[in-house]
Amino acid sequence: MDLIAHLNPISSTHWVFLSFLVILAYIAILKFNFSNLFTLILKSSYSQKFSNQYLREETNSKHKLYLLPVFILSFALFLSFHNPSISYFAKLIFWVGLFLITKYLCLLCLGYIFEKNYLFEEVIFQSFLYEKVVGVVLFPLSLVLFYGSIQTDFVFRFITIFLLLTLFYKWLRMLYLSFFNSSLPKAHIIIYLCIFEILPIIIIIKHLY
Repeated sequence: MDLIAHLNPISSTHWVFLSFLVILAYIAILKFNFSNLFTLILKSSYSQKFSNQYLREETNSKHKLYLLPVFILSFALFLSFHNPSISYFAKLIFWVGLFLITKYLCLLCLGYIFEKNYLFEEVIFQSFLYEKVVGVVLFPLSLVLFYGSIQTDFVFRFITIFLLLTLFYKWLRMLYLSFFNSSLPKAHIIIYLCIFEILPIIIIIKHLY
């Protein structure tokens, strides 16, 4: 059954409104403490020059994962649109968060096992750059989805297409970096994409439809 065809606008779910307030407050705190963080992340998504600069700064900083909660909460809100219950929302936060933590730890372990920590730092950076950018963009899009006057099924489809296009861009970017950078392990990148990128998308699509 096509769930998108049966979506209904959400108007009076208090936990949704509070969730948006929490995300907004968290973004404001990050913006106050790291004024150039958002600009650098957005530029890093399309510019290799800024990507290298951000990678250097992130390697020596403690805020490399600070934007991931924005992605986790915004993505969970988006997925819970067709099932607006706080218990379902909490489950999504748990599973999305667990997946990202597992992916991060697996990449760290692979870098340690193959004694190529410096290479897998770049893989980790490129992998999570997508989630950071998408989290920032998905927040206002989800706000429109829940409270905007635009037809909800159109907004839902638009967000879905946006997520898929940016995901494909991420895959192409990582493949490009692996095939044109002799120091990056190509086979490992392909295995990583299959296990940690493509497989979760298949699971999500199966869950939604």
